[in-house]
Amino acid sequence: MSHLPTRSLTRLGLALALLGGCHPAAPVQVSPRSPLLRFSGRVDHGDPEGPRLAWGGTSLTVRFTGTSLGLRLLDLGKLEEPAPNRFRFSVDGAPFRDLYVGEGPLLYRIAEGLPPGEHVLLLEKETEPAVGETQLLGLELDPDARLLPAPPRLERRIEFIGDSGLTGFGIEGKNAQCSFNAETQRHSLTWAALTARALNAELSVVAYSGKGVAVNYANDPTPTLPQLYTRTLPRREDGPWDFTAWVPDAIVIQLGANDFWKEHPGEARFRDAYRSLVGSIRSHYPQAHIVCVLGSGVSDSHPKELQARTRVRGLLSGLVDELHQAGDTRVHFAEVPANREDEGLGCLWHPSRKTHQRTAEQMTPLLRDWLGWK
Repeated sequence: MSHLPTRSLTRLGLALALLGGCHPAAPVQVSPRSPLLRFSGRVDHGDPEGPRLAWGGTSLTVRFTGTSLGLRLLDLGKLEEPAPNRFRFSVDGAPFRDLYVGEGPLLYRIAEGLPPGEHVLLLEKETEPAVGETQLLGLELDPDARLLPAPPRLERRIEFIGDSGLTGFGIEGKNAQCSFNAETQRHSLTWAALTARALNAELSVVAYSGKGVAVNYANDPTPTLPQLYTRTLPRREDGPWDFTAWVPDAIVIQLGANDFWKEHPGEARFRDAYRSLVGSIRSHYPQAHIVCVLGSGVSDSHPKELQARTRVRGLLSGLVDELHQAGDTRVHFAEVPANREDEGLGCLWHPSRKTHQRTAEQMTPLLRDWLGWK
């Protein structure tokens, strides 16, 4: 639409009405780059066409008027996993519903038939970076509706760094025999998400299935998690993350299962890589608490001769002790009990929903105590 003066638009509308050509008002199109949109998590804003999301748990909050809302989304292609990206959304606190992003740029009618007035949408990414990226191309509102400033951010902030144990891989699977798919992966059920909600904290998740500290699963030669940690999106080397953009109160690391997937990666190699990751985090966040977690997915029983859990426990607790002796008392070690048979298993022997719940119940009071949060 050309930028006609208000008076000219009024005369044009009157003329159309007299000619019997009055048309319904057009929906309001909102730019995906509007400063009134609020994103949480690592989002790439470098593309003029719109922001790109890849990490699980990344979210968008929209406050708007009117009775409906549409989102224009583009799936940017599949990576390792041939599955559609899965989101969940809620309007005005209603129960969450799922949204699977199809191929091509499409308009998704998120809400219709709302009562007139102000409304708030929360959209969260459930799938991980291995499924691919999704781009927001714009929003569509009712005629005469408008975007409003998003609600204030939460004051508390936690960043989680990890592998499939933090992506929700297979969390809704029936047993260990099922394979990966978007319908069994759900970030919002992970212990990271549950813990953040219990602590009323905003979270950012930098987790990718198969990644290790020094060695990836099956010796995959692609970048390890510490290499991806410096990026806004994992597949884009040219998009470094701005560590001043979002400063967490705590950074929780859960890595090691893939390094010891079948064989010992080398004690010095693992320890040095882990120490380097902690050092990098500390250089960016001098005042934050750093928590090194021995997760439930590291086991002494597979492979039994490796005794991975015992080895990782010694390496992590030893590193934390060294850092304490060097004067850094804001580094902590936490051990989560291994997966239990009575809690079941997610797909491909991943932690079940019950295991994530138990982990959240253990980690929530620990973090609250270390951070001094009431």
